[in-house]
Amino acid sequence: MPASALRPAIGWWAWSCVASIFFVNGAIYGVWATQIPLAKQRLALDPSTLGATLFLVGFGALVAMSASGWILQRIGAAALIRASAALFCALLPVVCNAPSVWSLGLALFFFGASGGIMDVAMNVAASGVETRAERPYMSSFHGMWSMGGVIGAGFATLLESFTPPAFPGLLMAASLAAIFVIGQRTLHDETPSRSLAKSHGLALRPSRTAALVGLMAALAFGGEGAVLDWAAIYLREQLGSSVAHANAGYAAFSATMAIGRFCGDKIRGFVDGPALIRSGCILAIIGVLAGPISGSAGVAVVGYALTGLGFSNIVPILFSAAGAMPRPETQIAAVSTLGYASLLAAPPLFGLIAHATSLADIFYVVAGATGAIAAFAVLCAPSQPDA
Repeated sequence: MPASALRPAIGWWAWSCVASIFFVNGAIYGVWATQIPLAKQRLALDPSTLGATLFLVGFGALVAMSASGWILQRIGAAALIRASAALFCALLPVVCNAPSVWSLGLALFFFGASGGIMDVAMNVAASGVETRAERPYMSSFHGMWSMGGVIGAGFATLLESFTPPAFPGLLMAASLAAIFVIGQRTLHDETPSRSLAKSHGLALRPSRTAALVGLMAALAFGGEGAVLDWAAIYLREQLGSSVAHANAGYAAFSATMAIGRFCGDKIRGFVDGPALIRSGCILAIIGVLAGPISGSAGVAVVGYALTGLGFSNIVPILFSAAGAMPRPETQIAAVSTLGYASLLAAPPLFGLIAHATSLADIFYVVAGATGAIAAFAVLCAPSQPDA
């Protein structure tokens, strides 16, 4: 394990430092989510143009994540977190108030790049906390990211009701920057392992085990994205739910995922990673199949709640597993990149499935992919060697 991204003391300050970074990252995304309809209206964007523009967020993140292992080994996690967070906060009011579709697209590319590379660096820092504490923290860190998204979106929505249109993004960016500056005070500018980065490029190549863990992350992110993108549509169009009931599906999924993540670290004190992944996969499979098998909207909503609980700790465990491998910067970067690539690829893939067959078949595919995650859960055992 390379030098830590935090000072040696493990306790509230070490946890809260990294937790605040996850919170800020999630909150910025949450604020932007509330501004998308306003940007569409302000710039008179048709759905296809809006979709192509929003794609640049993910594309920017993917490009930056693919280079993050190289950067991390040269400047370290702490420096990269500070640089990327500063850019991420600065770009929030820019994307919220871009005057044209071209300026919005350019800003969104760098917005996604800064947020994506910050995501990799903060997971490396989180892994360092786990390693020194010799106990799991990753689930609660990811829970803070989810909480940040909810709170960021909530406050941005509140500000829209009594401030001029240009202000919510600016005020939220300033507030979140202040939280970051206060929270990151215990980050330590460590000396990165330059010798590894110079060893004929081998330090930049993820291990075979990390690549497989990354594929597991891709399947997990794809499953989460399926619920995000298609649950409400499936409930409304195929099961005949009202708009409110249809929206309850994703709300239930999000709520149980947050609860599961905040409980996950305690559970991992008694259950090892592979066992928790397998049990989570079983819950998720039952959950995503509840609606298609029963044909009932009410049962489907309960199923999405089970799915959120099942998926809640899979991705944090995968990041913990990558962080426990030699050269964690490279391994975490690989897992993040593969997972994010899945978020980009999954929506059109599921759209093709729904077009060719039915909306219900999306969730049968998710169930199969979740079963594959369970089959490879052994890769997250602590004794897995680097290859």
